[in-house]
Amino acid sequence: MFGGTGEGFVRFKLFGIPVGIDWSFLIVPLMVLAWGGGWQLVLIWTIGVFVSVLLHELGHAVAMRVFKFAPRVSIYALGGLTFWPEGAAPTVRQRFIVSGSGPAISIALGTISWVLKSLGPWSPTISAMIEVSIWINLIWGAINLLPLMPLDGGNLLDTGATIVTGTPRPRWVGLVSIVTGLGVIAGAARFEQPFLGLIGVFAILRGWERWKDKRPDFDQALKQAVALGWSGNREGAETILLMLKQVATTDEQRARVAQELAWLHLMNGKPEAAAELVRTLPSGWQVAPELKARLLATKDDVDGVIAILMPEVTNGHLAVTAAPLLASALFAQERLQEVEAVATLMLANAKTREDAAGRVAADLTARLFHANATESCLRLSEFLWKKFSKGEDAFNAACALVKLSRPDEAMRWLSEAVRAGMPKLREALTEDHDLAPLRERPEFAALLTRAQ
Repeated sequence: MFGGTGEGFVRFKLFGIPVGIDWSFLIVPLMVLAWGGGWQLVLIWTIGVFVSVLLHELGHAVAMRVFKFAPRVSIYALGGLTFWPEGAAPTVRQRFIVSGSGPAISIALGTISWVLKSLGPWSPTISAMIEVSIWINLIWGAINLLPLMPLDGGNLLDTGATIVTGTPRPRWVGLVSIVTGLGVIAGAARFEQPFLGLIGVFAILRGWERWKDKRPDFDQALKQAVALGWSGNREGAETILLMLKQVATTDEQRARVAQELAWLHLMNGKPEAAAELVRTLPSGWQVAPELKARLLATKDDVDGVIAILMPEVTNGHLAVTAAPLLASALFAQERLQEVEAVATLMLANAKTREDAAGRVAADLTARLFHANATESCLRLSEFLWKKFSKGEDAFNAACALVKLSRPDEAMRWLSEAVRAGMPKLREALTEDHDLAPLRERPEFAALLTRAQ
């Protein structure tokens, strides 16, 4: 299980993960004493419960660490909690993996214990420890995987339903938890297990809370709709947005949904419907600059597109999806230095030459070359080379230098292109007309040999 913060009367760190033991953990030895167990059995059960619960929670915690979160573990009564750090916003898939990591450790421990039992006989003490481990990790581990809120099985159901259906399903999860909780209570009465019955009661109460919550996680569902829209599944995006429109409770939520619906209309070739939705947004609402610019672009308002998007370049916030739109408007007005500024910003934001920003920067570099903005092309090619060391950029720098009548420097850049390598390099060296002035130079033949 996992939640928010955790403390304890005993605190320590394990693998850098803070662990706290709550006072309620003392119930374990007291319960064993109440059942008539001696001190040896008290010690075996206390150690067995502690180790099994701790390793289970560390399964959750290590998974959180893999996703770069800083977890905290608390051991209490007959269980434990692993807490996300305050303000954490894990994805649904991350929460699903974290939910399953603890049970995976328990199943592994229980299986090992089962195998060890079959390899006996062992001393009475070792046998008792193995039996405790089997009981805690397999039997209670199986109960923990039942679809009961707030157990791990309930969390797996909750996150798994969201992943499979594409939107949160609180009422489904709540109903399953209620029905399963009733079954657990019936089983507890049949086998006279009051603690199991208590779990069933909690599952019903938590399930009822989820059943009453008819609203999906608004932010998560909105992100899902946006992702579907941009990936091409516009029908799925519209379904989620129309649902969110019905459940939105604040002006901000309604405005966010309206803006995303406007985007969807624009993607579907309905600029008039998109513009109408934008006009309905509350006074003072900051419409996304790219959305405003794209609406103006449908009216061929080049000046308007530039006026809206150029400030985004100045403040460094231009979206990579908006960069080609702005660049096309700037090319139309032959404002090539500003195109270079757009490409430079994209290049600064690029993590690789192949990501969206890197591809935009490389494309604008080539377009500047063909627009005879050769100095700009050279600067961008050098910037690309310095950042990614790709042969294509060294080759493009050489082409720009030839155009600028600087053949010696061009040869040095071609040498870098050969050293770094690039697709169809020899073909480009022999056929690219931009390099024609270099082919009569004696060192060019040596360069071709190296390329081969």
